Amino acid sequence: MEVWLMRTLLAVTRAGAVKALAAALRREKRSVNQIRIRAVLSVARGDHVPRVARSMSVAERAVRNWVHGYNRRGLVGLQDQRKGRQCRLGDSQIEKIRERLREGAKPEDGVCSLRGCDIRRILEKDFHVRYGRSSIYYFLHHQLGMSYLKPRPLHRKTDPEAQAAFKKTSKKSCKNSGKRIRADGSRSGSRTRAGSANKDH
Repeated sequence: MEVWLMRTLLAVTRAGAVKALAAALRREKRSVNQIRIRAVLSVARGDHVPRVARSMSVAERAVRNWVHGYNRRGLVGLQDQRKGRQCRLGDSQIEKIRERLREGAKPEDGVCSLRGCDIRRILEKDFHVRYGRSSIYYFLHHQLGMSYLKPRPLHRKTDPEAQAAFKKTSKKSCKNSGKRIRADGSRSGSRTRAGSANKDH
């Protein structure tokens, strides 16, 4: 509960932040930087991080990182500090890919949800730019402010093939179990008498 409150009540601590951020937002031309400034400005005006993230369709973690960066270094802290890694897409292209990802998977994608490899394929096909496995997630998080979901493991009942394999294994196990019982001299299907099983043995 305390951790949740700390994350929710994250605040901008720099003096005159609202005025400085509002002025910077009017001057800024790049859409990527505009998103970061607008998010921090909303927090500086008293809005909570989760609400800002939802309203702007970005990850809460990204908003928290931007606020921390601004608190430490001011407007410079909102710039991309990772050396040697420049965004390969222009502002208009970034907006297009952001809207494309917000729409989710389409029938031609052949998947229910977009994974890193699917996004890489879309970028290469539609925007003629290639990203590696690690750089695509950096692009999603730092350039688009988006997060990705880790897939939950499927239960065997959701997979027909796994369910069929489970039934076959279960039947074979039962048959083998029955053979062992008969080899010990016990009757198959006979009841176990009360008190005959001792947990201490």
